[in-house]
Amino acid sequence: MKRKFLFSLLAGALVVLFLGAWVQAAEKITIGFATIWNMNHYTSTDQIPRFFKMVEKATNGKYAIDIKWYPVGTLLGGSEIYDGIAKGIVDSGISSFGYAPGRFPVILALNQSGVAPPENADAAARTIWEQYRKWKPKELGDTKVLYLAATGPGWLHSKKPIRTVEAMKGLKIRCTGGGTLGVKAVGGDPIGMPMGDVYLAAQKGVIDANVGPLETLEGWKHHEVFEYSTFVPQFYSEFFHINMNWAKWKTLPKDLQDAFDAVAMDAVKDAGQIWQYQQQHGMDFAKAGPGGHEFIYLSKGEVAKLQKLCEPVRGQYIATLNSKGLPGEKIVNSATEIMEKNNKLKYEPWKP
Repeated sequence: MKRKFLFSLLAGALVVLFLGAWVQAAEKITIGFATIWNMNHYTSTDQIPRFFKMVEKATNGKYAIDIKWYPVGTLLGGSEIYDGIAKGIVDSGISSFGYAPGRFPVILALNQSGVAPPENADAAARTIWEQYRKWKPKELGDTKVLYLAATGPGWLHSKKPIRTVEAMKGLKIRCTGGGTLGVKAVGGDPIGMPMGDVYLAAQKGVIDANVGPLETLEGWKHHEVFEYSTFVPQFYSEFFHINMNWAKWKTLPKDLQDAFDAVAMDAVKDAGQIWQYQQQHGMDFAKAGPGGHEFIYLSKGEVAKLQKLCEPVRGQYIATLNSKGLPGEKIVNSATEIMEKNNKLKYEPWKP
């Protein structure tokens, strides 16, 4: 009996020593990460940490990634993050392509009104990744692209109800660079600004409305400054880059680099699910708030008007791409075709 006890004790000690050695063997890799959101936003609490955990898992625990966060307003502005990563001001980060409209002409074909309206965030995320993989645009060549993500269909959040396209005329509408032509097409006044400035701008009357996803109603507390939201998927879709400085990338061990590459598609799918979940969550949150929040769907006739007004945007953007020496029609047609294909797929909902 005593012998069995000693054997069990020894075996347990060996297990503890083995696990201790395994934990100690995990090499710590610190990565500075800049984001356009605060630390309470779900991209900071769920999406990005889940991505790095995927990478760790792909290495079988050989590496432990320590994220040094630089949230909104602490190091780089939203329009500065991509170039900040390229220059080595920060190792890695996430920002919106639409914050720097002249910087990413190929990618921003997807943002143009009427070109590639998504059914959901899942389809949008897969589409941006496929479009990038197909064209490998030089505009993203000065950083290592880790993966890409998307918000999904857009809504026009406003202080007054917008039930017709005519009601958009003359409104001061906040939008990112990709939505400028669409806002102009309906007779609105496009005002570019990062999402972090929208609350105060709406409160002070600088803007009448904001084009954005539903999650902003909760994540950015926009339910407090807007009482109505009108569904305008033809009008807006936003996409995000998650990338790393090349010099930092080259310092990573080869097997860790391989792990990043191996989980990229899974990260795209995961981000699509998370964003789609948060869109519905934002709607439910706003509905349950004091006084409620009205969600408006345009009639078929008004949708047709909106689509008609957005049609010239396609030609305008093709001309823009052509002027840069790019095959404009092929790039724009590709954006439409890939999105239409992914819109037809069925997606599993994300469960927190």
